[in-house]
Amino acid sequence: LEDLKGAIGCVHTFVEELGKLFVDYLQQTAQALLLVFDFALDEDVRDLAFETWGLLCQCARESGQVDKVGELVQEFLKRMLPKFEQVGATGSVAEAQGIDSAALKTAANGVTACLRKAGPGVLSGEQLNHICQVALKALHVSLQLRDAEEEANRRNQKNDEEEEMVDDEELEEATKFRLALCEMVGALAVHHGDLFMEHCLNPSMQLVTKFIQPSVRWEDRRLALFVICDILEHLKEKAVPAWPHFMEQLLQDVAHQSTALRQPACYAVSLAAQVKAFAQFAPSAATTLSQVISQTRQAGKKKSQREAQACADNALSALVEILTTHQQAVAGAEGQLWSVWLNALPIQVDEVEGVKNHRTLLNLVKAEHPQVIGESGGNLPQVLSILVDVYKSNTVDEETSKGIAQLVVQLGPQRLEGIASQLKEKHRKKLLRIHKEGQ
Repeated sequence: LEDLKGAIGCVHTFVEELGKLFVDYLQQTAQALLLVFDFALDEDVRDLAFETWGLLCQCARESGQVDKVGELVQEFLKRMLPKFEQVGATGSVAEAQGIDSAALKTAANGVTACLRKAGPGVLSGEQLNHICQVALKALHVSLQLRDAEEEANRRNQKNDEEEEMVDDEELEEATKFRLALCEMVGALAVHHGDLFMEHCLNPSMQLVTKFIQPSVRWEDRRLALFVICDILEHLKEKAVPAWPHFMEQLLQDVAHQSTALRQPACYAVSLAAQVKAFAQFAPSAATTLSQVISQTRQAGKKKSQREAQACADNALSALVEILTTHQQAVAGAEGQLWSVWLNALPIQVDEVEGVKNHRTLLNLVKAEHPQVIGESGGNLPQVLSILVDVYKSNTVDEETSKGIAQLVVQLGPQRLEGIASQLKEKHRKKLLRIHKEGQ
């Protein structure tokens, strides 16, 4: 098993690193991967194989073999979709009880990876509609099964702790399966936005409208938020007519007590704020975001606060998006909002949001943004300590680290010495090293 996993991992690395240069080995690699698609002993092996298949789609796309991309996608869907169709076709809860949520979750993640890597033009409108309907039907059945099992548990009042533990594991896998189905629907919008609008937006909005309500249990509301995030990210301005279905509740969920809802809500707002139509929501959203950020950062870096800090990281991305895209809408509180953003940096948990925010900070400093660098450069010691702190860390990309080094050199010896005197000892030492590397 370990040898098999190692072999697939090796192929995964080759395809990922070589990209289109791997094209000569594409066909024989695809044939070999098919042999482990139904490997029942380990989901990690299948998951890795499915990810590798997605990379093969990307390899074919980058090498200009568009027909081959289509063949790979259709072959994958031919093998995966019947699994979901079988779930959706169950006529009773009893029939649905044999569902292997872990295996289906892996399959759904595989479809998502394949569609995201394959690029545009590989699916027709009819195919998009079919995939969407299959995923939503499987989701409906999974939810029905969950509700029926919970009702049975309430009636039977099971007390066996070991059995309860197994049930908890199965429940977690089923929850992950439902999230994977929603991501599978969202993947349809990545490269086929217009077709998604025509064939998939209405059924997606039906799900969102049903589950976004505050009376709905949090795990189902999270399903709605996942779908909303994909719609906002990939449809952008095209999705504005659908905003009334969810925007009011989305903005309230930014401050929800559950981090499982608060984080995707903050992320969704960071996406919506990229669109001009968000201007009408910008003032109230910025106020709520700043409150969430300030209150969370005051709680400190304790391990128990890690999930809350990840929410704050996403809230920072949303806040700076509002500040840079809707400056006029928040002009009255602009100074205070910039201060909240700057004082809450660096990003603490979410590395993806870290890359965004720290890149933005560097660009604003280079542009000498007055709210960021402060009057007469008064904020530069604080700003530089943040950039020094994240230099060559997981929360910045290589380009940003290079830009930080260039900035340090451009400040000049005299100005740099004045700023360094106001930094902590560890930052002064690192600043010296960055200066050497930037020369």
